Amino acid sequence: MLLSNKIKLDIITAGLFALALLAALFFDGTDIRFFTLSYFFIVLLMAGILSQRYQQALELPVNSLVILAITLLAWLGFSGFFATVRYLAIINFFWLGAFLLVFLLYSFYTRKTQLWKNIWPLIYALVVLWAIYGLYQHYYLQQSANATFLNRNSLAALINLALLPASAYFLLPAENRHWAFLNNRVLSLTLMILFLCLFVISGRGASVSLLMGLAVLLVLGYRAIDKNRLIALLIILFISYGLYFLSSQFMPAQPQGFASRMVTLADTAQAGHNRFIIWQSLLPLFDKLPWHGLGLGSLWLFWPPYRNPADHSTGFYAHNDYMQVTLEAGYPALILLIGLFIAVLYSFIRALKQQRPANERLELIALFSALLAFSAHSMFTYNFYILPLSLIVGLYLGRFNQLATPVNLKRTIPALKQYFSPILYLISAGGLVLILLGYFSSVSLSAFYNLEAKKLFREHHYQQANALFLRAQRLAPLMDSPLFNHANLLRIGAERLESVSKQEKAQMLRQLAFSQLQKAEKLNPLRPQIPHIRGLLYRKSQPEKAKRAFTRALQLDPRFLHARIQLAEMLHDEHKLNRAMKALYEGVNYNYPVNEVLLEYMQYFARLARETGALKFANRLERNIDRLNASRKIQNR
Repeated sequence: MLLSNKIKLDIITAGLFALALLAALFFDGTDIRFFTLSYFFIVLLMAGILSQRYQQALELPVNSLVILAITLLAWLGFSGFFATVRYLAIINFFWLGAFLLVFLLYSFYTRKTQLWKNIWPLIYALVVLWAIYGLYQHYYLQQSANATFLNRNSLAALINLALLPASAYFLLPAENRHWAFLNNRVLSLTLMILFLCLFVISGRGASVSLLMGLAVLLVLGYRAIDKNRLIALLIILFISYGLYFLSSQFMPAQPQGFASRMVTLADTAQAGHNRFIIWQSLLPLFDKLPWHGLGLGSLWLFWPPYRNPADHSTGFYAHNDYMQVTLEAGYPALILLIGLFIAVLYSFIRALKQQRPANERLELIALFSALLAFSAHSMFTYNFYILPLSLIVGLYLGRFNQLATPVNLKRTIPALKQYFSPILYLISAGGLVLILLGYFSSVSLSAFYNLEAKKLFREHHYQQANALFLRAQRLAPLMDSPLFNHANLLRIGAERLESVSKQEKAQMLRQLAFSQLQKAEKLNPLRPQIPHIRGLLYRKSQPEKAKRAFTRALQLDPRFLHARIQLAEMLHDEHKLNRAMKALYEGVNYNYPVNEVLLEYMQYFARLARETGALKFANRLERNIDRLNASRKIQNR
């Protein structure tokens, strides 16, 4: 009966992790509800492990890897106290620190091997499904193969994490395999799908890091592999590339192919041009970097004044995790992260010198290869900021540490019931779980109410929007977005009251709007929306203050077109046409997403250009407007 309960617990724990991973795969960095759902399952998993720790002793690998992981996690939390934007630091502690939390949770689980045997097939199945979805996007929808990610490189990184251990498992002799259902036919088909999807994605960083991982796997694991299986793996690789090559001949409209992308690696200046632009624009931030960093999750707020106009990225990520971690959490975070890598390498070298079964040795090499590929790829992208990747890496790190740590370095931690009474432990552990669940639920609901309120605002349902904004503020008092969005709603309400000569009530709403903006600015002084809304409030009554507010918004973010249009309109109304044109022209070299505000900017710019006699420039703008409108119509079909 006891063994049966333990097996059930292993299955439930594996299921909770799989559900956390599944929810994370739908989190693209914008819809916080999937982030919350993922952490809901992680917290439940934590609750199960805490209950297990109360009843049972644990043999734990107490080594430099565990100590550094705990120290790095503690530093990420500690650096949040110095963050300019506190709520971003809190939520990004769980976002960036996810791999450390999962690593520690796995380390504190009693039946690690049984848990691993239940979890890894689930991970592999999910990755194969996501690769199939990517192929569907590429071949049927003729879109970028990025599955649910915003960037196809993230899907490539996910595939790499599954492909290297799966390849190692495929190379094992049949008698050394754990999972009977993962036979040669299933593995051959799924490996072909994964390789084909990687060829379709054509990511240079992901491809090079995969080759690096495969080289380590084959060189160090050569003695443990079945040589016939190695030939079969190479055949699968060539068949996958052949399928990709033949399909690309019948789909000439597809983006630049795998071979063409790989050729550009010979010219590093060309291959890394976009990233070099990003990295160069980040260098001024290092000159002003405080020892504790800018704050987790805050790079996108500090970066806009320094971003190169030619930067085509979204402006959230440095496309080099080590630069971004340093900027957001300071040099101590980078030192601890590098120390973690060194600890992994040291443990790996020490483990290779030990005698162990061939399948265990190859698994250890495969896990190291996957972690190496992930770390190398992170120099050119933002893998550490992709939640599902972070969850898998944390699990791999835990399994690696379990296999690499000698028995004589493991310490037995007694059951906590020796130190805590049942009631005290229940209150402590239950309180921690409830606090975490309450935090994630309140943040998720606040974000949801804020989005719904903005939707109602656009549809002119002002009273309902007002109620939801207030509810969002109560649920997450550290978030600035509900405050400045509510201030904008109050501004509209004041203008409507003024139009019917209710000046006193209008003034009350204006004062409340200013108060909301002041609160928002204390929470986040780097939002351009805050001075922009303040400028809108000042525009009729105090034009000089309004212009200063719009100018401040543009100092915070030169790409913030709302403020640029407002400033130009005010200057134009004052018959300062040259200054209005200058204000518009200062934004012309930046890259923008194609949306309504960009078209409004271009249309207004074209009108003022005609007014000043710059007819050729106006004509060029109007042609671009027509092209963008036509492109948007095609995309909306």
